[in-house]
Amino acid sequence: FYLNMEQCCWSSNETVRDISGNCSLWLTWPELIGVERESSGGFFLRYISYVSWALLFAALAASLVRMFAPYACGSGIPEIKTILSGFIIRGYLGKWTFLIKSVAIMLAVASGLSLGKEGPMVHMACCIGNILSYMFPKYGRNEAKKREILSAASAAGVSVAFGAPIGGVLFSLEE
Repeated sequence: FYLNMEQCCWSSNETVRDISGNCSLWLTWPELIGVERESSGGFFLRYISYVSWALLFAALAASLVRMFAPYACGSGIPEIKTILSGFIIRGYLGKWTFLIKSVAIMLAVASGLSLGKEGPMVHMACCIGNILSYMFPKYGRNEAKKREILSAASAAGVSVAFGAPIGGVLFSLEE
């Protein structure tokens, strides 16, 4: 169930495939139930299975965020700018927020939701910077030093999201 068609049929000894490129080892959802692949029932069943998986992933992402880490919702850039300006938001850059945000963003993208990657990347990079700052007492206890680390982490998040290291540095200088 975890393989795609290419991986499933790669190891087969079949040298000839039919015109549509399908091998006999690959079964679609309708074929698993016993419905013919190209029938109208087969198309309907494939559509229903696609929509069901998308709804399941989206509902799981939303429920994870709602139950375990409410701070993981949204983009995160306005809150990061607020934290960099000197306000303290407890729990916003914690371990649970990072874990739930990273899992939920994968589920949301897999469900087909239209999401931007820039905001979550900045938020997750700042979560990692905050978690790492507590490993060193010099940075964990000093809020000014922690903001420097968060500024560098937000620059790293922008750099990763856009693939532009200079853009990340400019974003960091802007803050």
